[in-house]
Amino acid sequence: MNGITRTLSRYVSSSQYDGLPPAVRHEGVRAFVNWVGCAAGGSRDDGVRRALELLSEFNGAPTAIVVGRSERLDALNAAFVNSMSSAALAFNDTHYTTVAHPTSPVAAALLSMAQRQPVTGKDFVHALVLGVEIQCRVGNILCVAPAECGVGLSMQGLVGGIGAAVAAGKILGLDESGMATAIGIAANQTGGLREAHATMSSSFTPGHAARCGLLAALLAARGFTCSGTMIEGVKGFAASYGLHPNLDAAVEGLGKAFEISSLAYKPYPCGFVIHPVIDACLDAARKGSIDAGRIERIELTVNPLTLQLCNRPAPGNSTQALVSFQHWAAVSLMFKAAGLAQVTEAVVHDPAVAGLRSKVVATGEDALGREAARACIVLKDGKTVEASVTHCRGSVGRPLTDANITDKTRGQLQTVFPADVAESILAECWRIEEYPRVDALCGHLATTN
Repeated sequence: MNGITRTLSRYVSSSQYDGLPPAVRHEGVRAFVNWVGCAAGGSRDDGVRRALELLSEFNGAPTAIVVGRSERLDALNAAFVNSMSSAALAFNDTHYTTVAHPTSPVAAALLSMAQRQPVTGKDFVHALVLGVEIQCRVGNILCVAPAECGVGLSMQGLVGGIGAAVAAGKILGLDESGMATAIGIAANQTGGLREAHATMSSSFTPGHAARCGLLAALLAARGFTCSGTMIEGVKGFAASYGLHPNLDAAVEGLGKAFEISSLAYKPYPCGFVIHPVIDACLDAARKGSIDAGRIERIELTVNPLTLQLCNRPAPGNSTQALVSFQHWAAVSLMFKAAGLAQVTEAVVHDPAVAGLRSKVVATGEDALGREAARACIVLKDGKTVEASVTHCRGSVGRPLTDANITDKTRGQLQTVFPADVAESILAECWRIEEYPRVDALCGHLATTN
C-alpha cells in the first residue's frame, strides 16, 4: 500500500478531541497518570543524575521542569530527561504487539510543549492519544505477521520518536503536509539496540526518542523539509527495519480501533515479559506456603521472548536485575512480593537470593502467549507446587484498574514528595482534562530542592 505517511498524517491533522470515544480519552488520562509516577520514581536514578550533570554544560533557556527534581532545562533536554527517568525503573507502560513503551517519549515531549505555549488539558490528552496511536501503528508494520523485525532492534527507539513528533506536531497545529514532514524527520533519527538492556543506555533510548521527536516537530513547523514517504518508501522505515513489512497494519481500522486501548500498565518494575513469571511464582508461593530454603529447583515454562530479552541468571546490579526473570522468580518466592523493595542493590547481592536464582531453569514454548507462564516449584522432599497464568496482572486480559494505577503512582511519587503533596499531585493529574493550561500543573510536578 502506498501513501502510509500521508494517510497517518491526514488522520492526525484532522482529528478532533470530541471525535475520540470517551473510553479512549480516559485511557489517555490513565497513561498520563501512570507516566507521572514512573517519571517521579525514576527521577533519582543514577543514570538520570549523570545525564543531568552533563547537560548542565550545554543547557539552553531553562524553561521546562524535570519531574521530581528542582532543575530546569530547555525544552529538548527536559523531554530527554523526563522520558529517560520514566523508563529508568522499567515501570513504564507497554504495547504488547510491538514491545514499545509508548507514553514515555510522548508525554515527555508534550510536557515540554506545554511550557512553550498554552496547551489545554483536553488538547494535551488528545495529542497524547494520537502520539501513542501512530507510533504503535508504525510499529505494527514491523511486528504484525507476516512481518518480522530483528529482536536486537529496540522498538522504543524505532517508533518512540515518531510518536513524540506526532504529539508535539498536533500541539503546534501542523497540517497534513507538516505532520508528514515531522514524521519523516523523526523516522530519519530512529535507532536503538536491545543489547543496551540492563545498562543506563536502556533508558537513554526513550529519552533520545523524545528529544528527537520534539526536535522533528519543531523543525517541521519552521519549514524544514523531508520526504513525504519516509514510512513506506523503497528506502524508508518499513523496508529498512522489517522483513516482509505489513504496511496495511498501520492503517487498518484507523480512527475506529485505538492502540492505546491495548496498553498494559505494569504492576511490577521489570521487563513486561517477566510479569507472568512473577504472577505464577507468587501464586505458587501463596498456594504452597513455600519456605525458600526447601526449594530444590524452580522450573519455568515461558514465551520464548522472555528468554530472548530477560535471560540474566546472575545480575550484577539492580539495573540488570530489572530485566532478569531469574531474579524476579527468586524474590517472588522468597519474599512473596515483587516491587521496588525487591530490586535494591542489597537484595540483588543477597547470597540467599543469588542461591535461589541459580535454581531457576526455564523452557520456551511458542504456544504460550506473552501474558502467560507456568511454574513448577520442586521441593527438596520431592513434592511439587505448580501454578499457571494465562493473563498476567496489568495485561490486556487482566488490566489494572484506575485504583491500581493510583496506588502504583502514589508509591512512586512518595519516593520524592511528601505524602500530602503526592496525594495532591495524583488528584490534579487525574483531572488534567479540566486544566485550561497544563503549565499550571507542571509546577506541581517539580520539587524545590
